[in-house]
Formats: sequence, structure tokens, C-alpha cells
Amino acid sequence: MKARVLDQLLDEFAPSAAGSQDAGDYLLGNPGLDVDRFFVAWNPGQLEGIIKKSGDGKGAYVAYLGGLDEKLRCVLSLSLKGLKGFVIRFTGPTWRYHSWGVTAKMAKDLGIEDPEPVLAAGREHNFKVVTYAPGKDIPKVRESLFSAGAGRYGLYSKCSFSGSGKGTFLGDKDAKPAYGQPGRMEEIEEERLEVLVPSDRIGKALAALKKIHPYEQPVIETYEVGSGREFGEGRMGRLTSPLASMEASRKIASVLGSRAVHVSGESKARTAMIWDGDAGTGLYEALLRDVDLYVGPDSHGLAKLSGRTRRVGAVEFPRYCFVMAGAKELIYMVREKSKSESWGLRTFLPSKVGKEGAHT
Repeated sequence: MKARVLDQLLDEFAPSAAGSQDAGDYLLGNPGLDVDRFFVAWNPGQLEGIIKKSGDGKGAYVAYLGGLDEKLRCVLSLSLKGLKGFVIRFTGPTWRYHSWGVTAKMAKDLGIEDPEPVLAAGREHNFKVVTYAPGKDIPKVRESLFSAGAGRYGLYSKCSFSGSGKGTFLGDKDAKPAYGQPGRMEEIEEERLEVLVPSDRIGKALAALKKIHPYEQPVIETYEVGSGREFGEGRMGRLTSPLASMEASRKIASVLGSRAVHVSGESKARTAMIWDGDAGTGLYEALLRDVDLYVGPDSHGLAKLSGRTRRVGAVEFPRYCFVMAGAKELIYMVREKSKSESWGLRTFLPSKVGKEGAHT
């Protein structure tokens, strides 16, 4: 399969706010390369391990989820320039920010009511796409839209609505209708299909729809709906029921697959904040917003120190756990797509300190 197909999946995993690519999101390598392996990495050591181990085969696609400032980007670009047999996609931070991201899922598990981003980065702009087709053609039309990134509502994907009715048309003598005859009034049982499409996927969704639609000239209606959910770094809000720090630790541990490295706080929390970025920034934002419970990466004692003056419960986990959770989501997404499309793609998930990852 071509690397560009996986690149389209990465667009869905880490979409931009309004159709523009994030400064840290770019592709290194030939998108037309045939690939048979998919890796996830988040540090240069893992990249090096993948390159050393994967010198054979058709080719490999690597999704790099690590932070990437301008200097590191320059170093990596020069170091990997001219590398054969690999396509490396450096994603911007948006894979962490959206309503299906790791912190949003943890907020749901903790029971935060209507969680909001701690630091807003933008809004998820959406379009509603409506089309009409005979009932027997609707499944393939629907799947083509889903494959192009349509139909996502927060933590749910492949969402759509359809309803039945009767459509009429009269084709000119030169028309070539898929059903009925030109020059004759036709009436046909149809279904109306509606899906939500992010703004940065609308072009691909419409192209996929036109390609698969059975009609010579399909009716396609497209209009913007609302401003979408606000997205950004971290999540915070009020808990549905008071929660002790130790109980919160157990809930998050099951998501991240690791024990907490620090748990503090005696009182049950009524408000909580979840953070997966820089530990110092997260603690600062938690104190600034006066939340009762903070969940974030290991601050190496800073949370314990700040707890001496402010009664904020804190639960901290190893930093790699948050990236690992996102990497797992991406691996599962690619693996399921590979199965449904019969790509035969091998997927590899890094261990917490792994250099090249383990086959999944």
C-alpha cells in the first residue's frame, strides 16, 4: 500500500483547527512509497532503533508523536535527509488537543461534567454533508464518507443519520441515469444520508462521495454547522460526584497502564483538571484555577512542594504514559483499518523505553 493512504489516516488522528497545517506537522519522505509496516515513535532514540531494525522489506511508515521545536525539527530533517525506505510523519500537537484525545477520555473516566480545555487552541469547525441515494447504495456511500474522515462526534466515530422518502427526476435525452430512462418522469425510493465532516476533511470527503455515488449527477448539499467544540490542551471541570485522590489514581492507572508515582490529598475533590503537557505549566494552571484535584505527568517533587501551601490533591504518572496512551489509540486505529481493508500491514507499538517497539 502507498504511504499517502496512511498519511490520510494521520490527518484524521491529528486534524488541524481550521484546515491549516500546524507548524510542527510535516512529512519527510516519498508519499508514493510502498509500505508494509507502521511504527509509532516519540523520541529520537526510538527513531534510531526503528531505522536500524527495518532495513529490509518494502518500506516503513513512522508516526512521530514527540514534541518538535524548530531546532529539533532542523536536526532531525538533516539527520534523516536522503533516508531510503521510510516515510516519517511528524505530527503537530493537535493529536492531544481534540475531544477524542487522551485527556478528554480520562476526563470522561473520572466523571468530569462537560469538560473544557484548560488552554484553548481553537474550535473544531464542521460541515454537514447531505446526499440522496437508493437504499441499497447507501452503505457503500456511507462507508466512503467514513473512510474520508466524516462522521465523528467527540469520542464516537462512524456517526450518520438516514431517512427514507421518494425522489423524482426527469432526465434529458442525453442523460445517462443509473435508474430509469432518459426523457421519462421517474419516481424512486431513496434515503437521505447526513454526516458531519471536519473542515479539514471536507475536500476529501466530497471527492470520495462523488467517486462512489451511483448517480450521474448526485444531489450533494454542504453547509457549515455551528462553530464546533472548543479544543486545546488539558481538560477540567466539575466532577459528577466527589472523588478521593487514591480513587482517581486507580481510575487513571487503568487507562494509562501504570501506577501513579505520586498521590496526595486527603479531602474528596469536587473539581478536577487533567494535563498531559509540561508538568510545571500544568501545576501552575491548576493552582491558578483553584481546582481540588490535579492529574498530570511526574513533576519530580514539585506537586508535593506546592501542596504544602495549597490544599490541592495531586496524582502524577510517568511522562511516557500519556504519549503511550495516544500511541495505542493510533495503533489500534491503523490496525483496524488494515484489517477491514485487507492491507496486510504490520503495526508496531513502542515499549516505555523501547527503541523500535513490539509487533502487535
